[in-house]
Amino acid sequence: MQHMTRGGKLSFMLKDLGDKYGPLVRVGPNEVLFGDPDTYRKISAVRSDFTKGPWYALAKVVPDQDSLFSMRDDDLRKEYRTKLSPGYAGRENGGFEPGVDRIVAQFVNLVETKYISTPKAFRPIEFSHKSQYFALDVVSELSFGEALGFLANDEDLFGYVTTNDLIFPYLAVMLNVPWVGIFLQQWPLNKLLPFSSDEFGFGKLMGMAKNLADKKLAAASDENNMVQQHLRNGVTYKELLAEIFLELIAGSDSTATAVRMTILCLLNTPSSLNALRHEMDQGIAEGRISSPIRDLEARQLPYLQAVIREGIRMYPPSTGLNYKQVAKGGTELHGQFLPEGTQMGVNIQKLMRSKDRFGCDADVFRPERWLEAAAEDEDCFRDMCGVVDLAFGHGRFQCLGKTIAAMELNKIFIETNRDHLKLLRRFDFAVVTPQEPLKLYDAAFWVTTDFWLRVERKAATAICADGPHIRLHIPIFAPRLGGEKLDAVPQYLHFSLTKSLNIIHSTGIEFGGNPDASAALIVSIPEGSFGYGEIIDTNMGPSWKHSAITFLAKLPDFIMRQSDGQNDLST
Repeated sequence: MQHMTRGGKLSFMLKDLGDKYGPLVRVGPNEVLFGDPDTYRKISAVRSDFTKGPWYALAKVVPDQDSLFSMRDDDLRKEYRTKLSPGYAGRENGGFEPGVDRIVAQFVNLVETKYISTPKAFRPIEFSHKSQYFALDVVSELSFGEALGFLANDEDLFGYVTTNDLIFPYLAVMLNVPWVGIFLQQWPLNKLLPFSSDEFGFGKLMGMAKNLADKKLAAASDENNMVQQHLRNGVTYKELLAEIFLELIAGSDSTATAVRMTILCLLNTPSSLNALRHEMDQGIAEGRISSPIRDLEARQLPYLQAVIREGIRMYPPSTGLNYKQVAKGGTELHGQFLPEGTQMGVNIQKLMRSKDRFGCDADVFRPERWLEAAAEDEDCFRDMCGVVDLAFGHGRFQCLGKTIAAMELNKIFIETNRDHLKLLRRFDFAVVTPQEPLKLYDAAFWVTTDFWLRVERKAATAICADGPHIRLHIPIFAPRLGGEKLDAVPQYLHFSLTKSLNIIHSTGIEFGGNPDASAALIVSIPEGSFGYGEIIDTNMGPSWKHSAITFLAKLPDFIMRQSDGQNDLST
């Protein structure tokens, strides 16, 4: 196990062992891995007699205080979980959604203002760390009511992310080779562990979190943040610190992994990216997506949900073995008797890439499998969803932050603001080094570095004469050329302008009229899908709305010329 862990590909190697030897694989003198959902649910069920094994004792964030994750006593865990649950639910004072919206908008704005490349300027973004900044700021915003400032500073504050990249591989060895962790926790080596008085890395983060927690203790008790909600529900100060530190580490890293790896999968699968953009555009045009998008609205977008589930399935946020201990008297699983004290670990990649449940191409990122299952076999679809949900645990061991992570993912890929900026709809991304898109190390969490992307705006830009400029970003629908009649396009554009962009028109506008409107439209329209365009107008005066609509009425002729191989557009 030590050798496999140090190689940085442990979960993939364990999957291969599961494929070769079956549902139960012995990987140590007293350690057995399982890779099927039924066993997972049996072990984690509320009335199960399995308990957390010694593996969890090594997952303490604060040496002298358990978090909910590291706590092994079932009775204490049940009582403590009851105290924490309301804080993670976020139902008080409007919930967590506004806080997530603020950080998502800040993240998109950072990309827009600092990392847009042009033919004359190359401004690559290292996306693995930027996604970590985003996740850390979300967790701190929800925990304390204010972000730590990773995005605002666009900086790895006190080297936290870099330090974690270095430490996590050693942490994985500690977890998977228990005697190493026990040895390191003894004096004097335990003095090398991080402390809140440190000036760098995780210790510094602990210190900042402690200071923010102290600040909230002195603040009004009706503030809507997780710290205040935990305190109102009887969580002690020491328990609070341990929980906050866990949220910052596990909560941020798992979300960042889901964001960056899903982006990578989409960039490697252009058909999936185009399908997701099509769903976004259609939802905006039909008024089903607000600005910013609401969590409830995102959950009604089937392709977005398929992309999120498929991204998590391909790269589950945590690959920890999470050993549970067989109770007194032993148990029988898959026809094998397992004696008392046997450590049962989850083979997460075997679980998530099961060909029996996800098809012969289970190792391939293909969101369409979810739409196919939903249309053809509802029971199969529910079973697939249930398996992916296990990435966040199950039953009494389920992660309390699951709904927060889902909300972040629902918003980050399709977030809008008043200017309709979206991460995937507003920008085009390209991997800078396609021969090695990123460096990936499996260390219970995914250590990801060197994920360099080139970003450019999707919308075209027109150069106009001097004068006041009016700029509109317009979602433009193009029916499949040679299929539906193109004369419906102007009516659709009118609908887009009034509903999608919230521009009020008089009810008497006609398509036609002034043929000399001095507007220029540059538009990219993939066949049968949505595109982006801009109207940039000069000297139209108060009638510019009418002139813009008049101009757009000519779009069908332009589309037809495009289909004939011409790309000129004249008014």
